[in-house]
Amino acid sequence: MTEDYQTKNYNDLKQSLMVYQEDLSNLTSQRIGEFLLHHYNNQRQRLIKLDSYYKGVNTEISREKSRRLDDGGADVRLSHPFAQEIADFHTSFSVGNPINISVDSDDNGQEDEHPLLDKINDVNDVDALFYDLFADMSKFGRAYANVFRDPNEKIERIVRLNPINTFMIYSKDIDPKPVMAVRYTPQQQVDTVSGDLLNSMYIVETWTDGEYRQSQPIEIGASILENGWAVDDTQDIVSLPVVEFWNNSQRMGDYEGVISLIDAYDASQSDTANYMQDSNDAMLVIQGDINDLLDGIELAANPEDKEYLEKVVAAKKDMIKQIRESRTLFLKSGISGTGAQTNVSASYIHKEYDAAGVEAYKNRLFKNIHTFSRTPDVSDENFASNASGVAMQYKQLGVIQLAKTKRRMFEKGLSAIYGIIQDLELAVSGAWNINSDDIKFMFTDNTPTDDVNTIQLLNQAGASFPQAYLDKYAPGIDAQQLGNLREQQDQAMADMQEEMTHIKLRQQAVDSDDEEVTGDE
Repeated sequence: MTEDYQTKNYNDLKQSLMVYQEDLSNLTSQRIGEFLLHHYNNQRQRLIKLDSYYKGVNTEISREKSRRLDDGGADVRLSHPFAQEIADFHTSFSVGNPINISVDSDDNGQEDEHPLLDKINDVNDVDALFYDLFADMSKFGRAYANVFRDPNEKIERIVRLNPINTFMIYSKDIDPKPVMAVRYTPQQQVDTVSGDLLNSMYIVETWTDGEYRQSQPIEIGASILENGWAVDDTQDIVSLPVVEFWNNSQRMGDYEGVISLIDAYDASQSDTANYMQDSNDAMLVIQGDINDLLDGIELAANPEDKEYLEKVVAAKKDMIKQIRESRTLFLKSGISGTGAQTNVSASYIHKEYDAAGVEAYKNRLFKNIHTFSRTPDVSDENFASNASGVAMQYKQLGVIQLAKTKRRMFEKGLSAIYGIIQDLELAVSGAWNINSDDIKFMFTDNTPTDDVNTIQLLNQAGASFPQAYLDKYAPGIDAQQLGNLREQQDQAMADMQEEMTHIKLRQQAVDSDDEEVTGDE
């Protein structure tokens, strides 16, 4: 049974990570429909699940079926956004600081100016765009960008495509190359009865290196395997304009491998919350003889009179309820059949809670989630701010190693984007004067640094810095205030120098008078 379960999970994961391959000549609408239907039924579900975990809607703890066997017990369900923490941390670490985009300098060592490249980057706000693409890559294991030329602005635009409904088809070569990109966009319609949004119809778009096609609205189902779909729009293009970014060779997300640990942590924290809440509502047990206001009333009943007996039970329940609500117990002891005095006691029943064991278990899960996702736990007391630079590097070794892989894969996608821009510019005889292979990308780790301390150490070693550079580290002062402060300092220095000059001249005059008096004598 276990082996079958594991095999099924493995096969499901294999289907959800499958890379589609086919020769371009065989990509009829029916063949594309096979890939489309497979992606919709197998890959899309995984991507939606990863997105829901990122948004804190953890599917395992949020299932409709109650986790509690008894209806009267608490059913707290706590979702912890570990996925968001992991994805955001790795994204911010790698591209939180803007990527430096430059072109190899010429032979004399001077870097040429490239106004068109700068304009394209500014128009597309590439710092924000690349951050979003990197975040998609971290969440879904893949990301997509579409490059096209804006006919109105006469400039290339780069837009993000949603990985949930976009996929790429590669060639069957030893070194597969992308031959087609496919996107199916839901056409939202409002149900006239319920008012809910309906996404039953989709528009399918395909891109190759020579043609763009758009379908009429269709339903994604078995019918597309037989009939394909009707083309609504066709355009000639000069290059496959969609780029797929891979997070790693398996196209897996950064937190995908620790989802089971996140589920276990959610369950353990939820159980703790349920225990605490159930403790407040623990069952009250009264041992002995309670107040006899209702004693003996069932003896006068006919055993066959069920309605009367039900009333007796309801009356006793109501009495117990009133006792609990008043937080007062009216108890009295009695005399047993042997004439002995009976005892009366009241207490609550609740499960025993191994606080130390449970907390150790949750701490172990918490640590494992960070360890296996290679995300430092900055709340750890050992993650000290006063540790040496080398010690901090070792604590961040996992994220640094992972960042190198992610950046290398991301850089391949960026190079492809600017290669498409070059093709589009050359097709319209634009002002592009760069070989896209010469465009370089420099990543800077987004880590806390003590710049002031570093400057002090360099100063002690003999280095000097311009005053304008040092002014940047003045806390709580903007550029205009710094300019005004610098002008005031310069004016004060000039006034002081002028005053010193006057003092010096007066001193010279006094000395000259003294010499004349001495000469006369």
